[in-house]
Amino acid sequence: MKKLTIFLIYLLAFVGCATTEKTPPQEFGGKPDVFCNVIQEPDPLLIGTWECRFARRVGKSRPDDNYVKYRLLKQDDKYGLYFYRTWRDGRKKKAEWKNWNINGKEILGEPRRFGVKIFVQGKDVYFTIRALDKPAKMSRVEN
Repeated sequence: MKKLTIFLIYLLAFVGCATTEKTPPQEFGGKPDVFCNVIQEPDPLLIGTWECRFARRVGKSRPDDNYVKYRLLKQDDKYGLYFYRTWRDGRKKKAEWKNWNINGKEILGEPRRFGVKIFVQGKDVYFTIRALDKPAKMSRVEN
């Protein structure tokens, strides 16, 4: 009975740890090893950490829950952009420093065929990606 109890506690702890990862791990941030191409200095609203959730259609079938979080920071005279995204209901993840283009009120992802765009409209920041019907409004994340 004691072995069974220990096994159940271990199993519950393992399952609990496996289901709690909703946001990027602590390495979100750090120092950039890749920098953006700055065409025009970024709108100050773009600087910092932002996140959003949105749904995309997978083919003609069902909606796919997506999560995006980015951090734009200035290091010396350059800008680093750390980008984190999950899709396929969290089964696929990408987290890395990007060398995207900053042009004032917008950040454009490369290669352009993916259609990633982060932009300022009024006093809000939005995210869009190819095939997304409506841009997703982002929320600032306080560090």
